[in-house]
Amino acid sequence: MSTFRTALSLAFLLVTSHQSFAQAISKDFQKNCATEQVAEHKDLKGKTLSAEDFAAYCTCQAEFINKNATNGQVNELVMNPKAKPEWLKTIELKAMKSCLSVDSKMST
Repeated sequence: MSTFRTALSLAFLLVTSHQSFAQAISKDFQKNCATEQVAEHKDLKGKTLSAEDFAAYCTCQAEFINKNATNGQVNELVMNPKAKPEWLKTIELKAMKSCLSVDSKMST
């Protein structure tokens, strides 16, 4: 019985720690994402863009990464939100395809 409680407690801690990592990655990652997107789109003719213009896209991207990265990868981003490891580039590309296909307003 005590082994079951220990296992249950451990499972609860793992779930809640991943959720707190997800919240941390979302906040910092979204801020960095929006800054990067504004810089990448600064030469768009006829329109001045702000970080707010990329809020939905960056939220989608952060959620995609939270769902598809391992706990270790999420922890890596929490420790250094500006890091761009090779695995992140791969997930970001998949996230971009997914997020742009979900919301047609983001692709125009």
